[in-house]
Amino acid sequence: MQPNSMASATRAALVAAAFVCLGLCAAISAAPSPAQTKDTVKVKAKAETYYYLVFSNPVAGKEDEYNKWYDTQHAQDVVAVPGFVTAQRFVASETPLRTTTPPAKYLVIYKIVTDDLAAVTAEVSRRLETGMTVLSPTFDRASSSGTIYKTISPIIDHKGDAPSAPKGKVETYYQLVLSNPVAGKEDEYNRWYEQQHGPDVASVPGFVNWQRLKFASGGTRQGRAEYQYLVVYKIVTDNLPSVFDTFRQRSPKMATSPAFGENVGYTYKTWGPLIEGDQVRADRVRTGNR
Repeated sequence: MQPNSMASATRAALVAAAFVCLGLCAAISAAPSPAQTKDTVKVKAKAETYYYLVFSNPVAGKEDEYNKWYDTQHAQDVVAVPGFVTAQRFVASETPLRTTTPPAKYLVIYKIVTDDLAAVTAEVSRRLETGMTVLSPTFDRASSSGTIYKTISPIIDHKGDAPSAPKGKVETYYQLVLSNPVAGKEDEYNRWYEQQHGPDVASVPGFVNWQRLKFASGGTRQGRAEYQYLVVYKIVTDNLPSVFDTFRQRSPKMATSPAFGENVGYTYKTWGPLIEGDQVRADRVRTGNR
């Protein structure tokens, strides 16, 4: 193979791997402003809202460099793509609700609002191919994964007892629950989740809101199940163990459903601030850095 061919093949491999890794709250909670819908993409009446979840790890011994790259360059590069509204990074919580091992230590959630998801993801790919979006060697592609989910419910606020007044530092967490309905019971599963289970869980003091999403696209990794549904619960508290203890006390009294199939849950804590796509794009236009 000639040097130019080798370079092209290498770029293509990096692009393919990166796009899987990018395979798509603060971030979850923010609604698009008029400027976001006007200045990013031509949004029609059928515009949909998506969340692009990317789980990743740093290469061993490169965590500080990885986080610097992600915080100061990569998240901005991705959210600068037209159609992206926000981005926010998270880290696996030291106090999880479940014992399930999370897919990776770090998570970034990108919010996308568009009437043409294929065009948005095509632009992500183009920027990777041309080098506008640069991957760092500190990014462990082998352990990364990403999926895009489409919202199927509004953000629903907590209804129930108010939490106690905070006595320490208040942190924001997200409890991600991925699940599948039992075969042939999807309608029953959806009714139960929307009318009973979601409201029951979100009634626990400390839970702020919740939202349901459904799988839209994304690659799967060998040995990992593909989950059709995602629920994101937002938790704001200075005492996460207490919130989870209350949940466990109430859980036996919550209605269950035989339609609730295979499921996993992961707890992540906010790592960085919410990044606004409009602001990043405006800054890059001003500085000439597209």
